[in-house]
This record gives sequence, C-alpha cells and structure tokens, in this order.
Amino acid sequence: MKYVLILVLIFSSISVAFADRYEQARAEMKVPPRLDLVRIDIANSWQVKALDNLGVIINQVHDNYVTAEITPQMITELKKQGYSITTLQENISGMYYDNFFTEGGRGRYLTYTEYIDTMCVIATNHSNICKLETLGMSHTNRLLLAMKISDSVQIDQSEPAVYFDGNTHGDEKIGWAVCFEFVKYMIQYYNWDPIVTQLVNNREIWVVPMFNPDGYVSSSRYNGRSVDVNRNYGWMWGNEASCGADAYSENEATAFYNLFVKQPFVVYTTYHAGDSIISYPWSYTTYDSAPEKFLIHHLAQRYSQNGNNYPYGQGSVVMYLINGSSKDYCYGIGGEISWSIEVHNTKTPPATSIDPTFNINRNAMLYMISKAGQGIHGIVTDSVTGQPLYAQIWVMPRNWLSYSSPVNGDFHRFYLPGTYSLIVRCPGYKVDTVPVIVPNTTDSSVTVNIALHPDSTILSNYGMRVVSTRYVAISTNRTYPVRALGIHDGIGFSVDNTKWIIMAMARPIQNLIGNDFTVYRSTTSGSATVKVSNNWKGPWTTIGTASAAQTSFDLTTAGLDTVRYVRLDATSTFGFDAVEIGTPQSGIETNEPYMEQTTNFNWSIYPNLVNFVIKISYTSNSNHDIKGYIYDVLGTKVKTVVLPKGKDNLLIDTRTDNGQYLKSGVYFIKIADNQSLVKRFTVIR
Repeated sequence: MKYVLILVLIFSSISVAFADRYEQARAEMKVPPRLDLVRIDIANSWQVKALDNLGVIINQVHDNYVTAEITPQMITELKKQGYSITTLQENISGMYYDNFFTEGGRGRYLTYTEYIDTMCVIATNHSNICKLETLGMSHTNRLLLAMKISDSVQIDQSEPAVYFDGNTHGDEKIGWAVCFEFVKYMIQYYNWDPIVTQLVNNREIWVVPMFNPDGYVSSSRYNGRSVDVNRNYGWMWGNEASCGADAYSENEATAFYNLFVKQPFVVYTTYHAGDSIISYPWSYTTYDSAPEKFLIHHLAQRYSQNGNNYPYGQGSVVMYLINGSSKDYCYGIGGEISWSIEVHNTKTPPATSIDPTFNINRNAMLYMISKAGQGIHGIVTDSVTGQPLYAQIWVMPRNWLSYSSPVNGDFHRFYLPGTYSLIVRCPGYKVDTVPVIVPNTTDSSVTVNIALHPDSTILSNYGMRVVSTRYVAISTNRTYPVRALGIHDGIGFSVDNTKWIIMAMARPIQNLIGNDFTVYRSTTSGSATVKVSNNWKGPWTTIGTASAAQTSFDLTTAGLDTVRYVRLDATSTFGFDAVEIGTPQSGIETNEPYMEQTTNFNWSIYPNLVNFVIKISYTSNSNHDIKGYIYDVLGTKVKTVVLPKGKDNLLIDTRTDNGQYLKSGVYFIKIADNQSLVKRFTVIR
C-alpha cells in the first residue's frame, strides 16, 4: 500500500504542475488548417488509391464509399471531377485541436515540452528499469525519444525485444496516449504486478510515444516538411502523395532505420487512429502472399481477442493500398511480426477517451510482449573465437529471414509449435542448417545456439541486407527484394524498368587488382545501371551496366578504394540474383606503397590456429624482398610483414604495427597483388 501511495503522489505532483497549463499550451500547440470530415462515394477500390494520390486523407474504406478528411477547396475540386461528396463534420481538425485541451481521468494530452520533461523525470526516477534514448531529431530540432524498459536496462541483453510507437501521424494523438500510458503503467506496476515484473525482467521493451513531434505540435498528419512519414520507408517506396523526395528522406524514418539495423525486434506495433482495425503486411500489394502470414494472422487474432475485438487483416485489403509503410518495411526487411493498429475512430478524441482506449489495449500489449518469448531463440557465434556474429536467420519451409543482433549475436523468432529448420548464413562461414522442433508446451520455446565454422572457401562478402527498393507493378511482380540477398542461386528479385534496389554488403568491398565484385542476373535478359557508395543515402557513383548473366566491376573505374552499398537502377526489367565478391576473401586493401606481382610463389602458414607466433614457409623466384600485409575481417590493415629473398621460413610475432598483440579472431595475409595469394588464419588467446 505504501508503494502505491508513493506512485499516486508522484503522478499527482505532475498533475499539479500541469494545473495551470492551458495558456502556455495554447501558445505552444498550433491551430491546424481546416479539414472537413466527408463521405466520398466510390465505384471501385482503385478509386481509393487515386484519391490517396491526390492528397485525400483516407480514414475508413467501405464497399462503396470512404470517409476522409479534405480541405474545403479540395471538396470543390473533387466535385468538379464528378465525385459525390457529403460533409459529415465541418472543421474536424479544429475539433481535434479543441479535444487536446479537454480534461480526462488519469490520462491527459501533454504538450511537446511537457512530454519531454515528463519522459526525463520518469527515466531519472526509475533508472533501474528505464533508459531514455534519443533516436534523432526532427526537422525542426525536436527530440525523437525512445524509452527502453528492462531490468538491466543499461546493457544490451540477449532477450527478445519488442517495439511500440505512436503518433506517426501528428493529428492522431490517441496513439501517442496509448504508448505514453503504457510507459506509466509498466513503471507503476513493476515489482507489484507479477506479470509486469516477469516481462520487464525477461524482455527488452522499447516505446516511442511521439514519433512525429513536429506533426504533434502542428496537429498535422505530416512532419515538419509536409511529408507523410508512413509513406517514407524503404520497402516499395514511392507512388504516393507526400512520400518524400526519396526513401528515408525524413529524419524520423532515418532514425527508425538506424535503430532497427542495430536492434532486431520480434514484434513491431505502431498505433494510429481514424478507424478501429488491425492492419498487417502487406499494404503495398493485394497479393495474399506474406510468407509467414499464419504467424502474423495468429498474433493479430490474439491481439484482437485480448483487446477491443478489432477486426484484422492484410492492410491492402482491409484498408487500402499504400507504399512505403513502416509495417511492410519491418516485416519485409527485418522479419519482425508487424502491424499498424487503428485504436479509435476519432484521431484525437476528448481526453476522457484516453483511459478506456489504453485499458482495452493494455492486456493485448502485455500479451504481445509475452508471446515474443515463444518460438525459436539462440545465439550465433564463431566456433573458434566464440565471438557473436551478425547473421541471416532463415526459417524453413516459409523461407523468410531475420537477423541476429550485431551486438550479442542473439536471435528471436516467434513461431508456433511444429517442426522447422533454420538456415544460418554469415559471409566467410559454412552455412549451417539446423532442424528445430518448437514444443507444444506452456511457453512453446526452444533455444538453438549455433557456432558457425570459418571456411576460406566460402564467399566472405555478399549482399547482407536490403536497404530500400522503389515500388513495383503489383499486378505482375510478385517477387521479393530479399531473394537477391546472399550468394547467387538463380532466384532473384525482379527490378521493374526505371525502378531501383539498394543493398548493404556484409562488409566494405575493397579495391583489389582486377574486378572487385560481380552482379548476377536470374533471368535471360534485362539490364541495370550499377552504382556504389559508402553511405546508404548516397551520393552514388555509377560504375557500369549489368547486362549479362554475370557482370563484374572494378572499383578503380569509379576512383574509389572501398564501397559498402550497391545500387541497381533497372533500365529494363532486371532479375537481380545477387551481388558478391568474385573470389572468397576478406575485404582487403591493395593501395599499399609496394605490392609486387610474383610468380611461382608458394607458401603456407602454420600452426593455424595461431597464438603468438606465425610461421610462414615459402618458396619464391623473386630476386628481392616481398612485402605482405595482415588485415582483420573488416579489411583494416593491422601489420606489415617482409619475406626476405633467399629464405624459405620466417617466424612472425602477432604484434600489430602499433605494438599490440592481435586479439582473438579471423585475419588474412595478402602477399603480392594476386588475389589467389590471400590466406586466412585464426588467432586464439
């Protein structure tokens, strides 16, 4: 009882601080331009997409009409085009604005300043389970804050991670409220409610209540640059009104991308409003094709049962077609079970709606966090060094991927009881295929730790992750960008004419002598302009054209020493199979002051595994000393060696050029400028 009283006093003090807030709040919160809520009659579903492309804000889709928000000027224009329009609520945007200032119960709407201050107070007062992360800044320099909640919150643990956000559309403030109330609920009931305590102790929970602070302040759907952030993501980006100049052109989407690359999640939920429905992938196509739809559908059904009995289904069917959505990005690129949940028919209802709206979603949110622990879990490591590996995790037979954490090597996939197999791929390591049985037990969880074996005969660099793609023709193109990952296998992604795809390589491609990488085509025809960069946003340097079954490229022609990203712009429909290094090797620099071409040079390294000393046995017909270079797996030169003429054995210690001994791990020695004269060795301590 004492603990509850303390919490009541904490939140009461916040309420007192906000008691005289209204004058300041009205000065901070901008009055939005007028939008009217209308009914627009339609003849078919394709008219919904046409209206959306005109900038009509669609709320709900019915068989023969939509409800939408538009300006009075647009009403006049659409009527001239022959649309039948009925006004349902004049100045609906003004109503949302007025609702913001109403009084509620425990929940209330906060201004941006109040929200930032309160998040800081919560993180400070509950630092044992809360950590406030700054993901980035909006275009008007407002903070994009994430609250991480976990028992060992200061470190990245090998635990299933889940993510919630709200207010992607700034006028949908009830989505913000659901997330913010959830943060308050978790800290209030930790060490009090056994379910909350167990989840905080065994999960990493990320909550971003205000994803679009500029839109929140301006009470606008759009961000500070008039872009709809939920059309700005890199899975099938484009062909949308207000989608931005390019995929991830907006700070908010960039911050999101950066987080999801470094922190894989099991479940992704984003809260919206204007309808009451659960919308899951895909939204970019009406093709009923999500490879793991049985998992997504199962969890959506359970969310609905634990929540407000929301209807649920594929986004393009239960709502309407959109490109560049966050849920399609999360599932398509990272394998997270993803959806957007419309929690209220009114985007910003009166504050009295906050408590009941949160309450009907609360148990469903807790359930999703719990279910993140069901399925297949494990850690991927190097079998020699024990170091964690960033790897692709493909679950068969559905053949869809996720990633292990680049920090800990842990992976977590929600799966129902059954028999599956994992295919685990990491460049430079033997592919491991592991049979898995998810048991039909209380938690239905199985742990499979995987130690991958280094192998110098396996490609050490290829397309590791899709960054972004431009939209495709959904009526004819049913291929997926992730099919172009890994080594070439004849199965690819069809890049439509004039469209593009960007791939992140596993590590930088280094400029060696001769060709440095190869693009493989999965079909018998088609061409694409190939561009390279060290930044996934560019600028891009054109290196040539891929127009054959396989086309190789030399970075020298682009004047670059290294590149990390490869982009293909199709000049006719191009079946993109893979991009990979032509010879199994690490990314190794060649722009050394002295790299000699040798012939009849034979050499070996032993022992291998190496501890403190490397012994090189060699024969050479060279009439002078030969230099060699040792590189780590990222292609960084760490040591220079000299093989004197006239000798055939050499002992080399494993201290670097800086005098420090090599750490445990995989390294490469390159002798001369012939790619075949690269040997791999492993250091152990």
